[in-house]
Amino acid sequence: MLERTLSEVKNDHDDVHTPNVVLFPWLAMLIGCAVYYLISRLKVKMPHTAIMFIVGAIMGFCSTENIGSNAVTESTKMWIHIDGEVLLLAFLPGLLFLDSYNTNVYLFKQAISQLLVFAFPMGLCGTILTALVAYFVLPYGWSIDLCMLLGSILAATDPVAVAVLLNELGAPPRLRTHIAGESLLNDGAAVVFFKIFSARFFHEMGVEGVGEEIGWSRGIVLFLRLSLGGAVVGVLFGVLLVIMLFNLNRRLSREECVFQVTGTIAIAYLSYFVSEVLLHCSGILAVVFCGLTTKSFGETVSDLYRMLVTMTLPNLTTLIRLQLFNDNHLTHDFIQIFECLLNSTLFTLGGAVWASIIPDFTGSDWIYLLILYTAVIIIRFVLMALFFPLTSRIGVGQNMREMIFQSWGGLRGAVGIALALLLSKEVVEYSEAGNLSEETRHQYQQYVQKLFGMVGGVACLSLIIAGPSSGPLLRFLGLITPSETRSNVVSNHEKHLAKEMLIVYISLLSEKRFQHLDFGIVKERVSILRDVSPEIFHSAIELYKKKFPGKKLPNLANVAEIIGTSDDSDFVWDDQSVSDIGGVKQSLKSRGTVYCFKELPNEQTLMEERKLFIECVKNEYHNQLQSGELDSRSSIPWGLLQSVRCAEEAAANGLPMNDWAALESSNLLLFDKALHAYRVGALCNKQRGDEDYNTIRTKVLQSLSFIKAHLASQETFKDKLASVEKHSLSLTEKRVLDESREQVARADAVINAFDAHDVNAIKSQYVCQVLLHKSARHFEYLAHSGLVTEREASVFLEQVGEELNQLRLSSELQASTSPDLDSLA
Repeated sequence: MLERTLSEVKNDHDDVHTPNVVLFPWLAMLIGCAVYYLISRLKVKMPHTAIMFIVGAIMGFCSTENIGSNAVTESTKMWIHIDGEVLLLAFLPGLLFLDSYNTNVYLFKQAISQLLVFAFPMGLCGTILTALVAYFVLPYGWSIDLCMLLGSILAATDPVAVAVLLNELGAPPRLRTHIAGESLLNDGAAVVFFKIFSARFFHEMGVEGVGEEIGWSRGIVLFLRLSLGGAVVGVLFGVLLVIMLFNLNRRLSREECVFQVTGTIAIAYLSYFVSEVLLHCSGILAVVFCGLTTKSFGETVSDLYRMLVTMTLPNLTTLIRLQLFNDNHLTHDFIQIFECLLNSTLFTLGGAVWASIIPDFTGSDWIYLLILYTAVIIIRFVLMALFFPLTSRIGVGQNMREMIFQSWGGLRGAVGIALALLLSKEVVEYSEAGNLSEETRHQYQQYVQKLFGMVGGVACLSLIIAGPSSGPLLRFLGLITPSETRSNVVSNHEKHLAKEMLIVYISLLSEKRFQHLDFGIVKERVSILRDVSPEIFHSAIELYKKKFPGKKLPNLANVAEIIGTSDDSDFVWDDQSVSDIGGVKQSLKSRGTVYCFKELPNEQTLMEERKLFIECVKNEYHNQLQSGELDSRSSIPWGLLQSVRCAEEAAANGLPMNDWAALESSNLLLFDKALHAYRVGALCNKQRGDEDYNTIRTKVLQSLSFIKAHLASQETFKDKLASVEKHSLSLTEKRVLDESREQVARADAVINAFDAHDVNAIKSQYVCQVLLHKSARHFEYLAHSGLVTEREASVFLEQVGEELNQLRLSSELQASTSPDLDSLA
């Protein structure tokens, strides 16, 4: 418990291995992955952070009660007693910088007057009203300063769960800005109030050299120094970061992109440290303004920078809206990963500390917790309503429905938990170090124990209750686009997607390896093609002709018959229109390859050109993985890439190309069988599937990918290595191409050795896989471009994922839908 002395804690850890301290955060992150998997698959409507808080509470309870003493419980104990200042320095800078960097800066500047009202006047009123409830309702005998501390801690809001929901459902940008912006400035205000009232509370404890009697005048001066000082420090560090980003300007250097991100996080933490520890200002506000400054100038150079450039270098007025981050995708991806790691660990730790306290909670304590939570919600609604006449007329405005949702969506989370943890650690430390009597020491530790229990309970209840109910409330208030309108938008996107997938399908039909496909099988497996109208079909054909001028259509009679179009005069088969190489652009009449016989083959050159060709093959395999032609969750890519490594080793030793032999010798039989058994449920004796057919399927898919990679690499090799003046290849290059053709012939012989009925069934499933992957990428692009909401995209992607799983399962069980070969001829 918190009232345990520091010496007792030290004695507890005498037999603890110090390396165990690293176990808790990494275990929390791993559990966080498992929690995400469960809530995403089981459709649990609860924020991830709320469940992590509960997980932490279980770990903390087991640790406190010495249930199953092991490395995990020892590591949890060590983290429960972590130093409060270290805790804030480790977690808050990263979380707050990431939140501020993700803010829409343009709307933030437009709404700054409203956000300041939400954060400071309303935050102070919320602190006072919550303190009055704690002082007059809670029966713990807290002083007014401790009650004000509780109020300031509960004033900090956390929009993480609600912000994700708002983005998914496509809520109005103004509402998203209000909630995110209020949280950023509100956190800073809450910490300023926390510092003022914690100084008064520590002075009340009577520990020499700790705390200060702060009056109104001193409080106002301290408030201005903390808030304005922190903001100035943040802006200065933000400008420093922008200068660093401006000079790390080698966009093509991957290493430099990585150091841009590294420097960004380093400066975020340094801004907090300098402001909080060295200058005694608000570290939180420093980080927030550092993030906002970086976002303002880091992605685009705005009017201020343009003005400075114009003043110093008048001729360079064209230097406007310059991108400073070399790789925005890398930056945003790292930000999301880092935020996930910090949130998972912090909420797990908060739950663990909370669980070390709640064993002392009585039945009445739980009742008072519910009363406090209800009071906090009511106070927020009352304050939002009282300030509504002002906030609706300034900034970007606000309507009544947005005010109601913002009142309900003010969850308590990371900052509040961190501040409560800091207070509890400092009280224990100061009471043990001071000359307080045993009774007084125990009394103050009991005070903060109850306070942290209340803060953790309110945070957990707000996440569990307010988080899941925010979505239905958004719909009830009509703050998202009506479902019928959005359905029409998504339906229109799906029609465009169907047309694009038809073009892809026609392109595949133009290859010899796919000329006998049955569209009926593809239509059954790819839902986006099930309701294709004749109009969409004809539109796809016209677009195909524009994309590939001069390239004749393959035989589309089977497609026209299934879709039901009456006019099939355009769908004429022409053997010359069929390409040997899938996905490789060729002229209609492939030119012959010209060789120069003046130079005899050179062994050193031959060795280097083999390496180049093998590199082309490897790149083609990666392209197939990216496009979905290769199933990344199978043994096939592993075998293909392993064959490339063998070919590279052979080429380095001056040996001919041998990747097909390496592929055939790769022993993946055991791995294939285990993977097959797992997928079809044979491990649970549910289904066995046809293992022989699965072996055939693996070999056919391997061969198809192998052949395509080699044929495409041959074309690349001829285009890139041909003599520019004579458009010819040397005999050395001819030898490399002949070796590749020999490998292709071996792979083709393997396909021809199997039953044509099975091969065509496998090819049909293969094409379905390609179309489904391309459909998923199309909707990912729409979501990234803002043309569909994240929720709409996720629904479609889940559907595609389910179709891919069903396709994989059906293909491994046995091709019950294998087409009749005679009907395909």
